[in-house]
Amino acid sequence: MTTENEENADKIIKNIQDELRHCLPVDAISDTERIVFPTSGPNADCDSSTTVHVDAFLFEEDIIDQLVDEGRLSRNYCTKCGSREVKPLTFITHSASASQVKYIFKHLLPNLTGKMLVDIGSRTGAMLYGAHLYSCCKYVVGVEIDEPFCNLQSQIVAKYNMQDRIQIIHGNIMNQQEILKCSQVIILNNVFDFFLSEDEQAKVWHFLYDTVKEKGTLLVTNPSLSEALHHLKISIDLASWVEEQDATLALSEASKHLPDIDDEELTCFHLYKVL
Repeated sequence: MTTENEENADKIIKNIQDELRHCLPVDAISDTERIVFPTSGPNADCDSSTTVHVDAFLFEEDIIDQLVDEGRLSRNYCTKCGSREVKPLTFITHSASASQVKYIFKHLLPNLTGKMLVDIGSRTGAMLYGAHLYSCCKYVVGVEIDEPFCNLQSQIVAKYNMQDRIQIIHGNIMNQQEILKCSQVIILNNVFDFFLSEDEQAKVWHFLYDTVKEKGTLLVTNPSLSEALHHLKISIDLASWVEEQDATLALSEASKHLPDIDDEELTCFHLYKVL
């Protein structure tokens, strides 16, 4: 059963989504961001000419359908101008949808009372708002390298009086070693693949491996760590670092409370515990 507090949280999330849609384009790409299309790994099939960036937190499926109906967005591209030989465009998002955020904090993660959470690459702040509204985290920290996104998050946090528990840091995560060492939960959602070269990704992952050592620290990742690291060919022994947690029960509960979202949109998130 949905509680009154949860219903209020849902309404605030919707208000934030509406507000951000008026501030950002459909792709939610900042003018100051550098986009690097992957040449290997799980997103190597994303061609720059046929890939559309659509922010899942701002634009969920019903709104995308509306944009398509209005002719403001297309799902297909023509392989031969003037013909009916069309193929679907690849849609990619760098944020989690509102339903995915709710799944993470209401079902996937355990009770976070008194915990500190860090979202690496917090962008529009979806995970920060979710952590504040759907969990009892004591501290919620977003680390974002892009200044315009930091400013946007700060505006939302101030407007909705979330500054009691949310802190936003403008900077590179590799300069935030102490923050990471103090955190009990770390979110890594599609965080490096489209923004760093493979050499840069390898350096960040080595930094995280060397820094996040506190036993019991939880990592929420999308994609899985094995997918994220495999194509980089780096020497991180996952089996000695983390253990993946069984999400069967979380998915079962989510299917009852989040009926409008497909399982594949939830199973892309993986929960690990540092050994």
